[in-house]
Amino acid sequence: VYKRQVLARIVRIEMLSVLHTDYIRTARAKRLPPRRLYLRHALPNAVTATLTIGGLLLSSLVAGTVLVENVFAWPGLGSTIVQSILTKDYPAVQGVVLVYGTGVLLVNLAVDVALALLDPRSTIRES
Repeated sequence: VYKRQVLARIVRIEMLSVLHTDYIRTARAKRLPPRRLYLRHALPNAVTATLTIGGLLLSSLVAGTVLVENVFAWPGLGSTIVQSILTKDYPAVQGVVLVYGTGVLLVNLAVDVALALLDPRSTIRES
């Protein structure tokens, strides 16, 4: 619940800061419909910080599976890494940590690609 609240607060703060900018005031002066104003002009500029924080939260959720799997005795990589540490099976520990690291790396890569595609200041879409 806490992570959702953090993300909701970031979205709210970013959207409020974007809605007080000059180009939004100009768009309102042109009498654009509110739906177009929010979706076309405000949302792409507010989504950058939201995606960044969301990616960090998703990475922490992936790493948090170690705790959840051990508390509820679910089989998975989290319980595997704990059992491997207890039995001193270091190659297995290295393998699971490598899988977790790759997962976090892929989440960060996906967030970076999404930011490059969605950021209105990006030059990727223009070429």
